[in-house]
Amino acid sequence: MKRQLISSRGNQHFKHLKKLNESPRYRHEVQQTILDGIHLIESYAERFGSPDSVALIQGSDIDKIAPYLNEDTQVLEFPAGLFSEIAPVISPTGILASINIPHLETPENQNCILLLEDIQDPGNLGSILRSASASGVDLVYLSDHCADIWSPKVLRGGQGAHFYLPCIENVVFSDITKAFKGKIFATELTGKSVFKENLKGPVAFIFGNEGNGLQSETIGLASDSIHIPMEKGIESLNVSAAVSICLYEKYRQENSNV
Repeated sequence: MKRQLISSRGNQHFKHLKKLNESPRYRHEVQQTILDGIHLIESYAERFGSPDSVALIQGSDIDKIAPYLNEDTQVLEFPAGLFSEIAPVISPTGILASINIPHLETPENQNCILLLEDIQDPGNLGSILRSASASGVDLVYLSDHCADIWSPKVLRGGQGAHFYLPCIENVVFSDITKAFKGKIFATELTGKSVFKENLKGPVAFIFGNEGNGLQSETIGLASDSIHIPMEKGIESLNVSAAVSICLYEKYRQENSNV
């Protein structure tokens, strides 16, 4: 490992990490992003190997992540003030890593896919990807107005889902639904209860924006509409909660032992 103390905002490593934190365009140009916290670094290393660099608050102990680093990994130490400027959250964990964005292969077998339209809150998107990976979703498609899936906040919410769940951004939904061989469900406030629908076999779920739901054109791409029953006084659920309910209902129907 190569350790280096950085105390200037003019340093190239500081500038690079700050831009990775703040700019989706820059992340996609250089095909890198930032991981915040030991758990994400461990998850990435177990799947893809050592990160490109690790950033620490000056004087921090790296013993916990040392097994996931190699001799070429740069270890960059920053005074606390500078570190806070490259951290993606107000209360940083104290350790960051820059990684090359992984590209997962699209699976041939697609028993469950997720189409996300204009999900703009990074926390919601990260939580959705976490639930999707945990419940066995094969592939996620995102419209062009979704939050950047490789933003540090989405990665933090996903808790490692990005490293196992293939995701494709900026897709035209009509191209996907035409080619999909299975049922396509749009989630609305009307339609059949998700708990009374047969979700066995290939299924695509479409979920919409946190405030506006699905566009009418997108609803028209579905073969059926479903809703989640709720008690009086509650009009809607957070989109990440709604996704989890629908995905785990499919999981429950297909796994009789759970």
